[in-house]
Amino acid sequence: MATDTKTETKETKAAPTTTMFAGLDPMTAWTTGQAAFHQMMADAMARFASFSDDVAALEHQMVSRAQGAVASWSQLTQDAIAYGAQLSAQARKLGLETARKFQHGN
Repeated sequence: MATDTKTETKETKAAPTTTMFAGLDPMTAWTTGQAAFHQMMADAMARFASFSDDVAALEHQMVSRAQGAVASWSQLTQDAIAYGAQLSAQARKLGLETARKFQHGN
């Protein structure tokens, strides 16, 4: 048996994905993705802070208006009580005068 030794060099072809991702640097992609995520979060926080400031301003207006309404109702109630007291005093005065007229009239 004779053994023939053949030395052939096989051409190795690159896998299809190797050429597709040849220009991809995972660390650069990761860093770019992280920077984009950080920017997105910073923008979202800025928008939330602006929204929070708007809500605080509206809340301040609401509290001021509510306090004004309560003050107006309080003043109206105090005026109504004072007017009721005046009417009561006037009714007592008229009742007393009427009683005196009937007393002197007899």
